[in-house]
Parts: sequence; C-alpha cells; structure tokens
Amino acid sequence: MKQHPVITTLAAAITVASTMVSCTSLETQPPPPELTRYEKFVDGEADYPKSKRYYEDPELIKKATSKSPIYICLDQQRGRMYVDGQVAADWPVSTGVASHPTPTGNFRILHKKQDHVSATYGKIYDAEGKCIVYDADSRKDTVPEGGKFVGSGMPNWMRMTSDGVGMHTGKVIPGRKLSHGCIRLPNTVARKLFGITAVGTPVTVTNQPEAIYPANRVLAEKAKRKAEAEARKKAAAAARSSQPAVLSTSQRQPDLRRQSQHTA
Repeated sequence: MKQHPVITTLAAAITVASTMVSCTSLETQPPPPELTRYEKFVDGEADYPKSKRYYEDPELIKKATSKSPIYICLDQQRGRMYVDGQVAADWPVSTGVASHPTPTGNFRILHKKQDHVSATYGKIYDAEGKCIVYDADSRKDTVPEGGKFVGSGMPNWMRMTSDGVGMHTGKVIPGRKLSHGCIRLPNTVARKLFGITAVGTPVTVTNQPEAIYPANRVLAEKAKRKAEAEARKKAAAAARSSQPAVLSTSQRQPDLRRQSQHTA
C-alpha cells in the first residue's frame, strides 16, 4: 500500500531528530573523572575501609603541621589527616566498644606524653605476682593485700578530653571497636602523628565520614559493583539448581541381574 507523502516526510523527520538527539547525548556525556592518588588507594583496597594498610601522600605529609586537622570516622574505623584540603594520610583505628563509646564532636589535643601509662585501666596482680584481673578498672576493682595494680601502657599519648579520652599506640584490628573509649592507632602511625601534632591540634570525631571526605563516589561505585557481582552469582546458582538432575550410568541402566532372577 502506498504511504501518504506527509506521513513519509514526518517519519523521516522523526528518524533524523532521534538520531541527532542520540548522537548529541553521546557527545555531551562527560568521561568519568580520573581518580586521584587517594581515590586509587581506596578503589584498589578490596576490603576498604577494613583494610589494615596505611595510606600516605609523601608530598602532602611533608607539608603537615600541628594545625593540620585530623578526622576519626567511627563507622569506618579509619582516621585521616588533611593538608590543603586533601587526604595526606589514612589509617585504621580501633575506638571504644559499645559499653565505652568514643565521644563524637570537635576536640583539640590538650596534652602529650610519649610514655604514658593509664591510671584507670590495666591489670591487677596478687602478692605472688600472678595476674588475677586482666581487664581491671582501678575505680571498681580491689587490689588484694600485697598485690598491685599495673596501668596499661599508652605510648604516644595525645589527650583530647579532660576525662581521659585520647589517641595512642594500641592494638588495632581493622573494622573492630576494642577500646575503653580511646582511639587506638598502629604504632607507626601514632609515632608519626605524635611528631606532627601539638597542643591545640584539631581532632574531629564523627560517626559517618567527614563532610570533606573525597572518596564517597568511589566507595559507592565499589558497593554497586559488589552488589552486581553478588546478584550474578546468585542468579547463576539459581540457574544451576533449576536444571534437571542428570542420571548417572548406573541409574540409567536397569539391574539386569535382578531382572534375570525375577524371570527365573
């Protein structure tokens, strides 16, 4: 059947317009921005933020001063120092457990001591030198006659609050909260920070990543890729389980001996 000229013209116009819009949209889509040095670190660490690795930008850390801000993210269990608005260092921390949570807020370092010992937490030994309380609180636990309380070592101590919360060298398990409220740091990180910071250095503790955190986009994309991979894995498993079972050779062939016995 012959089409009306007007219909033919309209169809051609719509096709051309669609092609132009499609081409234009392809041309105007900007390429994804190139990842920064820090974003590459975050993207490359499969288990970040639970990675045990320490990140440092050599050029930025050289410029770090006692005024360079430190951020502690409780959800991520990571600490970061910024220089010129960029991440100069990123490291794992272990903060306070649920019964002794690390307080959030804006703090400043009040006091520093390289060889600090806790007056509150430690161990209690009896008169024979045997440890009888491994997680002692000097305010609650009683020292037996002839025994002693030995405070826990807290090297590279940087006090943040008047009631004893601070940053110091301690056992760190990436992604886990372990302390009585303090912010535990790997020893190499604690020593480095102790050398950079001073009384007055700002420390901000937040639940979620700080507002200036630059790798949120990278983390979101990683989460998306992980979810997609898990979905593909589940779909493949479901497809395999839905396939009919293949009988083995012994299952497919009748037992000829039984048949002969019954026949006899």
